[in-house]
Amino acid sequence: MRAVWLVLVAGFRRQWRSWLLLGLLIAVASGFVLASTAAWRRTDSAFPRYVASHGYDAIVYTVQPLPKRMPEVAQLTPVQMPFYGQPGCSCHRTINTGAFSVREVPPASLGRVAKLVAGRMPDPSSPVEALASFTLQRDYGVRLGTVITLPMAAASQRKAVFDAMAGTGPIPKPAGPRLAMRVVGIVAAENEFSYGQSPTYTLYPGPGFAVAAKGTPALTSYYVRLRHGQADFARFEARTSRLDGTGVQDLDRPAATITTSIHPQAVGWQVLAALAVLAGIAVVGQALARQASAESADHPVLTALGLSPRQLATRIMLRTLVVAVAGAAGGIAVATLLSPLAPLGEARLADPVPGLSFDAPVFGLGALATVVVVLALGMLPALRAARVRAAAGRAPAARPSAVAGAAAAAGAPPGAIIGIRHALERGRGTRAVPVGTALIGSVAGVAALCATAVFGSSLAHLTATPALYGAPFQDFFNSSGPGAIGQDPLVDELVGDPAISRITLVSLPVVAVNRVDVRAIAATARRGPMLLSAAEGRLPAGDDQIALGASTMRQVGARIGSLVGVTATDPDGATRAGRFRVVGLLPLPTDLGTGGIGTGAAMTTAGYASLVCPPSPKQATCRTAVAHSAEVVLVRAAPGPAGAAALARHIAKNRGNVTAPTVPAALVNFGASAAFPLLLGGVVAVCGLAALAHLLVVSVARRRTERGLLRALGMVRRQLAAIVFWQATTVAVVAIVAGIPLGIAAGRAIWRAFAISLGVVPVPVVQAWLIVALAAGALLAANALAAVPAMSAARSRPGQLLRTE
Repeated sequence: MRAVWLVLVAGFRRQWRSWLLLGLLIAVASGFVLASTAAWRRTDSAFPRYVASHGYDAIVYTVQPLPKRMPEVAQLTPVQMPFYGQPGCSCHRTINTGAFSVREVPPASLGRVAKLVAGRMPDPSSPVEALASFTLQRDYGVRLGTVITLPMAAASQRKAVFDAMAGTGPIPKPAGPRLAMRVVGIVAAENEFSYGQSPTYTLYPGPGFAVAAKGTPALTSYYVRLRHGQADFARFEARTSRLDGTGVQDLDRPAATITTSIHPQAVGWQVLAALAVLAGIAVVGQALARQASAESADHPVLTALGLSPRQLATRIMLRTLVVAVAGAAGGIAVATLLSPLAPLGEARLADPVPGLSFDAPVFGLGALATVVVVLALGMLPALRAARVRAAAGRAPAARPSAVAGAAAAAGAPPGAIIGIRHALERGRGTRAVPVGTALIGSVAGVAALCATAVFGSSLAHLTATPALYGAPFQDFFNSSGPGAIGQDPLVDELVGDPAISRITLVSLPVVAVNRVDVRAIAATARRGPMLLSAAEGRLPAGDDQIALGASTMRQVGARIGSLVGVTATDPDGATRAGRFRVVGLLPLPTDLGTGGIGTGAAMTTAGYASLVCPPSPKQATCRTAVAHSAEVVLVRAAPGPAGAAALARHIAKNRGNVTAPTVPAALVNFGASAAFPLLLGGVVAVCGLAALAHLLVVSVARRRTERGLLRALGMVRRQLAAIVFWQATTVAVVAIVAGIPLGIAAGRAIWRAFAISLGVVPVPVVQAWLIVALAAGALLAANALAAVPAMSAARSRPGQLLRTE
């Protein structure tokens, strides 16, 4: 055993660079796997941990105080919601009053109600400092230092304010003070996370606001924590609903929906970790095989000195153990440093403890698994290398490279010809270098980067193009509810403006498709084509046609062209049933409250009327009622300044009842999903670069005798360095030529499968400049990696190189 240790130490002194690269390669691969696994656990638990720290079970809105003691209630936090007019702000656009609220939370409870994301808490002595919800930052560009002006109602307007809230009077113009609130922090509260409904926007003033707004009419609300959570909600709701002017908002069911919407991101991390394991096994296994092959060059001499094949294999396995332990330790460091990158999207906002994270169970078990897997991967190369090979002179001749021959025929310099040979020819005998694995790894790296570029560009195009995720309209107007002017006056106003090019009336009835209850969009195109999008197939046009969201289509077991049973409740409360043909797959506008981008259905208003208004004496009355039941009106203005000005006029006239479409939470949570293919492409590219670096180091070490002969024949240092650079450039060119077409094809196929599964319009985007930049980057990276081996090759002396001959 002593002899094995002596040989191992001597080998380390001579080959420490390749050992170091092996350890770094294992550290990168294992670190990425550990980081992805920890990110999966952290993401999946982000919102449940948020609810435990900042969540509530219900919000009660009431005009009278709640009883101080209720058996189901564990904690009751009173919150005042003062009445104000249209907020003023130097934002991207006018704040939608219908979705905006001001909530005065007691100072002791403010940190419990909302999690501070950025900035600081308000100064208790300042009446003008406030916190803004992250939705205001996301959709309106509110940031630290933004001033939001609130025209407050006067104390004398109390009756008029509550009459307007009850829908029995007009909304009064605020006659109280105008307060300029400065945003000092960004926060995230439970009811602001997206769960398939329109977003809410909240301003949380500091304690000093109560003095400045004293006397302003306000609605009282209570944030409630129940003793047994959702189990107590039904009894609590029944108890509070008996109070006049009281409404209860359930937060537990939306919390479950939000957790479900974040779960695909956790699944993405799982898939990423699994793919990284496969990529790491392939690349590390290839590197171990190359290293074992390089070290076997000394085996004939060591065998002659008395070492047995068992001792030779033990020597290689001890080296494998050393680099495995070092790589596992480095992997833990890499995973810890990468931990602040996760989770992403709304899961990041929800994470109560963002930043560096050390997941001891994952990192401990992962490090042990890394050592075991690396030892298993190194066992077969060690056994193969332990077999003493025939002398170099009897080794089979390697097939010469046609590319190197063509370069020689074209008059290329000797350094270029030899470098191309080293990149493409394995060599023979003691100078053999396994170049195939490095070429495969480099091609895989470039292909992964190109596929990532296509996927990322396509996702960016999707999120920037509302029509692709089901919102080809620019705004939608509420035609019912407080402050709305009603369907007919609103439609007449819009139809009378020729600058509004497309108008679609929408109602949102609940129907059952194959016994699955969903919220449907019943639409009528009043001007221009229907303002919905089809991912596959087409939009419904006939009375017996329906289009479904992706998850709903899977849930009901339908496909395009199949017949589904649809039931709905008519105005008299009776259940009506009919058969509809599925004609399309469509993304649902999440702002309309269908439950998500892939949840829901769409049909024509006439089709819905034919379902709930069967032939009877009341049919005409029923159809008229359905036709006048539109809840929202989708609009799109004509392109150009005239259309933009016309739309702005209508928005100003119907202020508080207009909403612009927002990016669906599924896109925000999942990739923010572009990060997954980007990370995977990055790790495969890094592994490919590491494989190339290892190839160059091994090649320089194995071909030292050839380099000595070249020096003896008159080659200068610059020419020896050029050989290594040409070798790296050749590998990079092969990777670019083969990897770019493969990557583009893979990226387009992956994007289409992803888009269809999500239910959005699949439009792959290939940006030529980005592909060219990746190709140039691959060339530069390859030559940068070749710099150190090239300097090592150039500084060697002929006497040292030929010492073994």
